Amino acid sequence: MLKKRQLSQALLDGKLVIIQGNAKNEEDVRKVLINEKGELVDQIASGLGGAPKFTPNPLKPTLDDPHICQDSMATITAVLQKIAATGQASRMPLLSAISTTGLSQKRDIPIAMIPLYHWMLGPAHADKKIMEDRIVEAKKTGWIRDFVIIRASLLLGEARQEVRVGWEGKAPGQLGDGAAVGYTISREDVGLFVYQNVISQSGGDLLGKKVSITH
Repeated sequence: MLKKRQLSQALLDGKLVIIQGNAKNEEDVRKVLINEKGELVDQIASGLGGAPKFTPNPLKPTLDDPHICQDSMATITAVLQKIAATGQASRMPLLSAISTTGLSQKRDIPIAMIPLYHWMLGPAHADKKIMEDRIVEAKKTGWIRDFVIIRASLLLGEARQEVRVGWEGKAPGQLGDGAAVGYTISREDVGLFVYQNVISQSGGDLLGKKVSITH
């Protein structure tokens, strides 16, 4: 992966800082959000999720942590709320988060995938929906300066670097140019899209939008 992206180990050693902790622990999260100079980070990118866990009832699968997304986002926003209350931050960070298709007001998944989404992915979608609501609320309260929510299709397959994009607009309930309906997208292409269109451009024209991406 490093060779493919032309990244040297020296570059990672100089730029990458790994902080071990729990995304649902405020003290651990604060260590990530405040750098060694005591400054608040400019951007936050979240891509958490739970692993599937089957129950004795095959019709009701769940996750190893059914609330991982909503709880971790509640922790992030709680820490940001406390930082904002001190008045020390010159500006609050941009927050981007990986969510999922299947949450749009209009259908954004193929009809053939509806049973799968309602059966196997129901708990994950419920978790992601609450996460999204908390992000939107954090913008309203000023704990973040803005957000970009990435609604990715089912994460499967190899990288293609050909991504179709749709979005819902800034105003609550406002639809954008329509959802991008598709079956899957690779994790690599999701990461590349977030880097090129959100992180490197500070959100660009995606600010305040819920963006669906798929192959």
